[in-house]
Amino acid sequence: LLHAAVLLFAERGVANTTIAQIGAAGKVTPAMVHYWFDTREKLYDAVASEHIVPLIDAVWAPVDFERDSVLDLTRGLMHRMFAMTISAPWLPSLWSREVIQMGGLLRERVLSRVSTEPSLTFRRKIAQAQAQGEINPAIEPELLFTSMISLVMLPQASESIWCQLHFNGRGLSSRQIESHTIALLMAGLAGPLAPRTNQPQGGQA
Repeated sequence: LLHAAVLLFAERGVANTTIAQIGAAGKVTPAMVHYWFDTREKLYDAVASEHIVPLIDAVWAPVDFERDSVLDLTRGLMHRMFAMTISAPWLPSLWSREVIQMGGLLRERVLSRVSTEPSLTFRRKIAQAQAQGEINPAIEPELLFTSMISLVMLPQASESIWCQLHFNGRGLSSRQIESHTIALLMAGLAGPLAPRTNQPQGGQA
């Protein structure tokens, strides 16, 4: 039932999904949905705690802030974020609809269950790496993790739109999006490109 619920929530939005629709998708009666979850609020709590929060926790679980370099740490986080969306393809749409939007019905339920300590430590590590001259000083530590999430979620949540506009309906695979996004991010962290060394002599164009 929870899996049926998240699929419908991602497709239709939480407010536009009825208990009857969830029951039909889960091949049970609406009464059975009420039996298991009692109220819609308890259903929302279960979706957050059992289907969304464990995915977020798994992204941070392997991190070793003491040993991982900033670049390795960032690359690893991105790979795991994409693995998360591959294992749960409904997540980008649901995230965009119900978690990051003000008034999203899953927003506070998810945020209240996720520890902020890993992201705070990540920001401190980014700032430390900048102070040591290891990464691009123009990067804003307070925005980097939010940018990473956006780079993962937004292209997948809006895929049908940009494919229609730019690719005549032809989509890109998750692996293609992942490769592009990580290349873009890592180049940004490394800083400006070195000056070209193959300029013509004498300043001629």
